[in-house]
Amino acid sequence: MTIVSDERLNSVDQKKLQALRIFLHAYGALSLALFSTLLLGFIVQYQPLDEGQPLHWVIWDRVDGHVGPMLFVIYMVWSVFLIRAASDPFKYRSFLDFTIWANLAHGALMIPQALGDPQYYSKLLTDIPWILGLSAAIVILRPSTAASSTQG
Repeated sequence: MTIVSDERLNSVDQKKLQALRIFLHAYGALSLALFSTLLLGFIVQYQPLDEGQPLHWVIWDRVDGHVGPMLFVIYMVWSVFLIRAASDPFKYRSFLDFTIWANLAHGALMIPQALGDPQYYSKLLTDIPWILGLSAAIVILRPSTAASSTQG
């Protein structure tokens, strides 16, 4: 794959590419901090995160469960790759395509699940916009298809 310089992009696409790089860095860093903190909460079994406690709305498992930590680790790795993709979004095009579709599918699945159980209504204001926002931002901020096809 040959990657040409950003100078081959028109001014709108150059601005979009710069905004995408900033967004991927910020989103990746925030996600890494969020999921690292939640993983730490599971490791020390921080009780305010457990069922019936005030912070349980931020997680989807009991603090002594095994699903939460597995998901946190996956999202931590994903966050690192978002940060890496920020340096050269064209090089990571395939990863960003996967990110768009995986998060759209995840969000679409979560909506009826959240609506079907009052304890998960909070996900309509937290997890769901977080993952759908990632997909939307990548789609909106990517340089045009014509510009990206000249990139490789």
